[in-house]
Amino acid sequence: MRYLLFLLLLLSILSGCSTNNPQGRVPVRGEVTLNGQPLAQGNVLFSSLPGVTPMVATGSAIKNGTFSLSAEHGLIPDQEYLVQFSSVEEVSGTRTETDDPMGSKVETRNIIPPQYGTESKETVTATKKSPNVFRFELTGESAK
Repeated sequence: MRYLLFLLLLLSILSGCSTNNPQGRVPVRGEVTLNGQPLAQGNVLFSSLPGVTPMVATGSAIKNGTFSLSAEHGLIPDQEYLVQFSSVEEVSGTRTETDDPMGSKVETRNIIPPQYGTESKETVTATKKSPNVFRFELTGESAK
């Protein structure tokens, strides 16, 4: 009898804690190209539009032109998100050695055109149906 009560208690606890996804987020993945080439590395950020609740901001690293978010860190279906990109590269010939224990000083620049970064108006909406795959074809010159 004790064993049965223990088992019932354990099952009720586990069923109440069975999700790490109380908002019902969905997985998202995608591809990112810059001027026709897969973006070697960078980041994508999805953030809720102003006034939308619950407010969500989530993102992923971009590697070899692809990114992926698990359901736990994904998007809430039927909610519109602003999408912003960043990708930083070293400016050639700017590495200088310093006495700083953190190492060399390097000048970098964001290679993403502003209309896809800080000035982005790009939006997406995920759905409950899988897969939520987005393709972003970025074009233009990086900010100087």
